[in-house]
Amino acid sequence: MTDNPSIWTELKRRNVYRVALLYLVASWLVVQAAETVLPLFDVPDGVLRGLVLLLALGFVPTLVFAWVFELTPDGLKRESEVDLPPTAREHAARKLNWTTLIAAVLAIGLLISDRMMPKPAISTPAATTPAAADTKAVDAGTDAAIAVLPFADMSPDGDQEYFSDGVTEEILNVLVAVKGLDVVSRTSSFQFKHQELGIPAIADALRVRHIVEGSVRKAGETLRITAQLIDAQTDSHLWSDTFDRPLTAENIFAIQDEIAKAIVDALVESIGIEDPGDVAIDTPTDSLTAYDLFLKARALFQAREALDVADKLLTRSLDQDARFAEAWELRAALQFLMKEYSYSDLPDEELERRGIEFAEKALAIEPQSATAIAALANIRARAVEDLRAAHNIAGIIRDFNRALAIEPRNASALNWLGLKLGHVGDIEAALEIFRRCVEYEPLYAPCVENEYDALLALNRHEEAFEHYQAALKNGLMTSQYVNFSLLAHFDQKTAFMLASNQSLWLSGWRRHEEIYDAYRNPDGDHRALVKDILRFVAEEKDGELGNLANLLIPLGAHDLLPFPVLFWGDGYARYRQSPQFKAYIRKSGVYDYWLEVAFPPQCRRVGTEDFACD
Repeated sequence: MTDNPSIWTELKRRNVYRVALLYLVASWLVVQAAETVLPLFDVPDGVLRGLVLLLALGFVPTLVFAWVFELTPDGLKRESEVDLPPTAREHAARKLNWTTLIAAVLAIGLLISDRMMPKPAISTPAATTPAAADTKAVDAGTDAAIAVLPFADMSPDGDQEYFSDGVTEEILNVLVAVKGLDVVSRTSSFQFKHQELGIPAIADALRVRHIVEGSVRKAGETLRITAQLIDAQTDSHLWSDTFDRPLTAENIFAIQDEIAKAIVDALVESIGIEDPGDVAIDTPTDSLTAYDLFLKARALFQAREALDVADKLLTRSLDQDARFAEAWELRAALQFLMKEYSYSDLPDEELERRGIEFAEKALAIEPQSATAIAALANIRARAVEDLRAAHNIAGIIRDFNRALAIEPRNASALNWLGLKLGHVGDIEAALEIFRRCVEYEPLYAPCVENEYDALLALNRHEEAFEHYQAALKNGLMTSQYVNFSLLAHFDQKTAFMLASNQSLWLSGWRRHEEIYDAYRNPDGDHRALVKDILRFVAEEKDGELGNLANLLIPLGAHDLLPFPVLFWGDGYARYRQSPQFKAYIRKSGVYDYWLEVAFPPQCRRVGTEDFACD
């Protein structure tokens, strides 16, 4: 028991404990400074972790050094070699105390500055020159025009981009609902990801005055979200803040809600938009795991990639929270898309059963689920188009419009409505819907593709080809969707044969030039060619036609089922004069729709029970 006091006295005499305190405070200061400065230069998070580890490893050697060596007026010497008077030791102790105090004040000041001062502009992803269509949703030059850029993923492993995108989308969706704000679409804003461009240049490209940007850092059980609202006209921050919270679903939605409200409040004060009152983000789930899985699935759904994986992720999400309505509605929308994009071999009847079940579960939880309402309408639409069931087409169209009354920018509902209007021959109305969809979501491939298909169906060839080329430039074309009539009309022989060689069309076929020549001679007799192609498909592709009907119907394969919109163009003129066309119009319920609503301009009633189309 007599050793401890002497050890403590010796530690105090040699200032070891003062050195320990100074080391800890100085290390805290270094870490605070690094955490603030390093992200500005895009330094990987591993550098910060390495710095913390290095400082931790240096603690014990520092104490040993303080025990062994003494600071004297003549410099550092081994403690055993010096005999300093008490006044000299007290002077050294005071210097250590003052140094520790100064380091502590600096660390506290840096911490306060990090929490309260506006953040410098984050290096923001950007594209080169966006297509003109990318900014249609915004009234150029208005003070109320605003874009929400994708929040940067600052997580340690850089693997949380889907999560940071989810945060961005929730904030954007709230701002879209604020009266008086012109909010740039998600696809327009998200094209500025992973590229470097300053805020003024982005604002100019998107024709907006205000930019929202930020970052998300998700590490372990903690979450940090920074956000700022920038007036690009004055290059000033209207608002910025940093949110540090434990990582829970409740906190995620609370932070998003606070950010959206702060942005709206700043705009109310800055440019005088009408105060919308309560601005709130609903809490769709209390399960962080369910929400995380949903965000991963939604990212795949929007990219139209690995849709089978997306469905499995949603299944796991719903295992965590069976009352997660957004997960149910997304599963409902996914079912036929998996088949359409070759991610499912399930029969249509099973996909329909699953889609109806999932949509009804979503509606039981959230009766105003626009996506679920639209998904149910689309299931009925596909059934009548494929001649699998009879449904009232006017009712289908009403349900699409009901979904859009709830969520006017729902791209899936807009696309499906446009297809159904095209199916009944109302091409002008279909084109208007596709254009509205592209206005809201300029890079949403289905609506972009169907827009130029509608233009071609109206025989507006030049416009259709311009839109087709713009889609190619923006990387929106896929091998699933090729308008062969358009390519043939403009003598695009190489592009035509390159497309027809793709695996989803006729890979392995040896006579592609013959198909092109047939398209260039629409009045010729191509029955032998069609017969050979169908034999090839039966022998080499197990009879799986896929999208081949779109290629073969203009050549005379009139027994195949047509795709909505396409069969009204001049490439399908012979098909519209065939008995198969008349039978299809009757069996699919289109004729009944015409009798109930109206005939399209290109068709007319003949007698009491017949019709004819141009």
